Amino acid sequence: MKTSKLFILFVATLLSACSTTNVVSDYNPNIDFSRYQHYLWSESSGADKNISPFIIDNVKAALQTQLNHRAYLNAPAPQAADFIVKYYLAEAADTIDRSPRLGLGIGSFGGNFGMSSSVGVPLGKDTVNRNVQIIIDFINRADMKLSWRGSLVVELHNSDPKANTTMIEEAVAEILNQFPPGKL
Repeated sequence: MKTSKLFILFVATLLSACSTTNVVSDYNPNIDFSRYQHYLWSESSGADKNISPFIIDNVKAALQTQLNHRAYLNAPAPQAADFIVKYYLAEAADTIDRSPRLGLGIGSFGGNFGMSSSVGVPLGKDTVNRNVQIIIDFINRADMKLSWRGSLVVELHNSDPKANTTMIEEAVAEILNQFPPGKL
């Protein structure tokens, strides 16, 4: 009985270690976020130079969809905006997915002397996974100061634009689940 409880605890710990990167958010506690109803896009939104314009467009589209689902409206005029939406995509550290390797070794052992060597033979190519950090800022229009920020690192696929679109949509939704902070 005790062994099965330890096994369940081990599996739960292992599964929690496999979870994706968590959303990081911060906010100004003096802001009344319930007053936020209309937004305006910041003209200074963008990305690092090496990030594809298609990825940037996907982030803006996903962000607009999520804001609309949450009943925030695009302001009809700049004066009607309660907050400004700014987003930025930054390159994050790439990760390398090592292909499986086969180890071949030779060795000898005689008397008090031993010697061994081995060679790793790759069975496939290493894959470099591109990681992008999505940063979303809400700026209070009344004083033009940052009121809320959320960010998440996303691993993009090198050859599947549809998978990237889905990953970005999920990431933006996950970030905005942290807003408004009073609902947490």
